Amino acid sequence: MAAKVQTKIEKVTARGGIFYAESSFRGLQLDKLIKNELGLRSTSHNAFQWDEIISALFCTCLCGGDYLEDVNEIGKDLRLAPVAHVPSSDTIGRALKQLAVDDEVYTSKCSGKSYAFNTNPRLNNLLLESAVCMGLLKRGQMVDVDFDHVFTPCHKYDAKYSYKQDYGYFPGVYSIGGVMAYLENRDGNTPVKYHQAGTHERAFALFRSKGFTVRQFRADCGSYSEDIVRTADDNSLLFYLRAADSQSLYAQIQRITKWEAVEINCQKCEVASIMFDQFLEDRHFRLVVQRTEVEEDPLMQDLFGEKYVYRCILTNDWERTEREIIVLYNQRGAREKDFDSLNNDFMWKHLPCSFLKENTVFMILMAMCKNFFTYLMGKLAGLFLGIVPNGRLKRFVFHFIAVPAKWIRTSRTWVLKFYSDRPYDKLVFT
Repeated sequence: MAAKVQTKIEKVTARGGIFYAESSFRGLQLDKLIKNELGLRSTSHNAFQWDEIISALFCTCLCGGDYLEDVNEIGKDLRLAPVAHVPSSDTIGRALKQLAVDDEVYTSKCSGKSYAFNTNPRLNNLLLESAVCMGLLKRGQMVDVDFDHVFTPCHKYDAKYSYKQDYGYFPGVYSIGGVMAYLENRDGNTPVKYHQAGTHERAFALFRSKGFTVRQFRADCGSYSEDIVRTADDNSLLFYLRAADSQSLYAQIQRITKWEAVEINCQKCEVASIMFDQFLEDRHFRLVVQRTEVEEDPLMQDLFGEKYVYRCILTNDWERTEREIIVLYNQRGAREKDFDSLNNDFMWKHLPCSFLKENTVFMILMAMCKNFFTYLMGKLAGLFLGIVPNGRLKRFVFHFIAVPAKWIRTSRTWVLKFYSDRPYDKLVFT
């Protein structure tokens, strides 16, 4: 049977759920926070202010946009709302450049090479303040901080070639229980440990200024050096760092005579603790060692003639057992999903600008958007089928954003009408 197709021009959008996200942005008073932190972008009545630019950028991302230019398409829906003021992608691009700050360039005394860092303290302050505004963090609380560098491939004008065998940037990212808290960007070819202690000092200083006490700090072997360990010990109550392999470290492990058999994540292994003496001996750090026997392999050769895989954690925690410390440290693996989400859901994969300092602005704003997304998922979980607090953006778009809706003027009041059996009527719009 042949079907007839008719088209009807009405102001109906297929992305009705985005109006709740935009309403929540105002309801949280993020617009006022942005104005307080960044000031006025222009005194002209028709000009776009910072909150309008950031709101449009967030809404584009939350609708599943992959590129900055997608705001031009999403903006058609956003402009259906009463008194909407939505910028174009060109306007947002100019705004990103206005928020950028100059890079700090350091020259290595050993190699003579120069490396650019971009910190942007004003936007990092906004990132942390917005997390407090959303209720994701509370002033005065003790927090557990995870740090890692994530390589972000991009073929931009100033992108440098990395050991990851691609051009890109190498930002250092701090998260507190999955909440993005601080970000500094660097050249892609910058050695992981180079000036990392300075990055930690700036991040810890910001956390203290907001009333946070760092209870636990975790990082991988890219933070295993004397100056970084000293900074972590000075600024956190407890720290847990993966110790990098070295001949001297293995020699120290070889002296261990007493091992305890345990099971971690359904895998049998042996654990032990020794006093760490590679550096900072006066601080009496603890080295937790885990060794796991590997299967028979004629090609496998071990330093000591035994077939073990060794993993070590450097810490100042002498209260927990070895197993508890290893399990606690392994939990930081969940933060790898945050990087995957930033790259694939929050546009890090498609940076819009040509320079490090401008793309740093975009990356911090997208980290802020991820926090906003976390807030929305927490609010909607349990109310909408298919929405879970730790869900991905694609699920959010399918189960919440994608719904036909229309703005209707009735009795001198604007009403948002949803064409769905889902409980949109239970939402509170401000």
